[in-house]
Amino acid sequence: MWPNYYLLEARRLANERTIDAELAVLIHEAAEYRRAHPSTEPNVPRRVGARLALAASRATLRLARTLDECVAEANGASNGAAPLG
Repeated sequence: MWPNYYLLEARRLANERTIDAELAVLIHEAAEYRRAHPSTEPNVPRRVGARLALAASRATLRLARTLDECVAEANGASNGAAPLG
């Protein structure tokens, strides 16, 4: 039983080292590719616009929640509206 355990443990450790080594190679290759191709990302303006729109919509939703809470606190009673979120 013990020799099998040591064999399995040795294989597991060897697999972990192999995975770590392959991951390090992939990270290095990705960094080299990014250095070689710095400005070839497609649709950069579209992605920036989408991120800005998403940030604006989240800010609007936060503002609406805050105003909803303020109105509910000012009235002291529920107005029957479903809470946002």
